[in-house]
Amino acid sequence: MNSKNTTPHILPNNPKDLQSVDMRSGVTYVGQGALELSHFPRLLQEITAGGNLKPSEVHWEMSTWFEERLGGIPLQYMHLRLALDLPLTCQACLQPYMESLDSDRDYILFETEEEAEAWDFDEENQDSEDALVSSDTFNLLETIEEELLLSLPLAARHPIGECRPTDLQKVAKTLQSGSEEIIIKKPNPFAVLEKLKKQ
Repeated sequence: MNSKNTTPHILPNNPKDLQSVDMRSGVTYVGQGALELSHFPRLLQEITAGGNLKPSEVHWEMSTWFEERLGGIPLQYMHLRLALDLPLTCQACLQPYMESLDSDRDYILFETEEEAEAWDFDEENQDSEDALVSSDTFNLLETIEEELLLSLPLAARHPIGECRPTDLQKVAKTLQSGSEEIIIKKPNPFAVLEKLKKQ
């Protein structure tokens, strides 16, 4: 791996090229652009259907570099910055709203899965750094989608105070009427005795 090649290779804003990047060539990369959401099928499944809200394109910026380390092969780093506006369904009022996803992470690329799992991250950086396995056909498109999926909120909700009171009341009424309709039928022990007596 030749880490002395300082002229970065420019990645085109092309899904096909981003699906196969040679991360083992020893060159560094830079790239940026905006991609249609249709290239990310798992993210498409998260969108709230209907309504007037439309998702934005996936905006991405990526760069790689090498850092020397004592007595070892230089470490390869990748920086990935992502932004996306995605319509989701608020879990409080059940109405669509726009969630802005923004991810900004550094990755260290390792030769093998074992090396990646064994790497000991600094406590200060463990929330902003992650490990990936490099390859000569590295799928950056898949990494972008994976990172955005991890950026989705655990419970999608409007910002505090932005749910309309009328929508919240509708949800409360639906939940209330639904709970009234649930009737738990418990077996009557005396009915069993009656059957036995009749026999």
